Amino acid sequence: MKHQAKQKTVFFYCTILMLLVLPGIHAEETDSRYLGISLGSMFDQIDDKKSADHFYRPVSLNFDNTFGFQIRGGYVMNNYISAEAMLEYVFPFETDSSTEKVEIDVIHLALQSKIRYPQQGPIQPYGLIGLGIMNTQMNAEISFDGSNIQETEWGFSTKIGAGVDIYITHNIFSNLELSWTKGMGNVDHVQYPAFIVGGNYQF
Repeated sequence: MKHQAKQKTVFFYCTILMLLVLPGIHAEETDSRYLGISLGSMFDQIDDKKSADHFYRPVSLNFDNTFGFQIRGGYVMNNYISAEAMLEYVFPFETDSSTEKVEIDVIHLALQSKIRYPQQGPIQPYGLIGLGIMNTQMNAEISFDGSNIQETEWGFSTKIGAGVDIYITHNIFSNLELSWTKGMGNVDHVQYPAFIVGGNYQF
């Protein structure tokens, strides 16, 4: 059973790799770069049950939505494919009750492939897939005994998304994007959809 699961995982990533590479084989190279910053909302989809496992006694957690920002640097390989490096910080997801206050913030570093579907005009739709490293920090204050819990965890991450680039000039464009990020391993309890708006400069 485990062997079959591994085969499916390998097949999945090989298929994604082919989808990323094949559209750009005969595409015209552009050889340009860009930098950008994005801001947006991150919506709580944290696994409350797994988060509660960090406590020695039963707790009920219900996190609020939050917001964050991203800094991106990209290399436009051709009209279809761009490679991106992204640094993201997510301000703490919080839950506050009469017995405990818990905060989980996220630092996320990812490499992303951005697959464009070239269109005439300033609006260029794209899909996004990424793999990265995620760091989470949990701070908890327990009211009834005044104790504190602080934990830092690392793990890998996956990300999928879709959006549009809107060119204002030849060098300046904004982007609107919906994405889903999910942690793996020690951070598999952290996942969040996001809606971001960004500004970018291409040179």
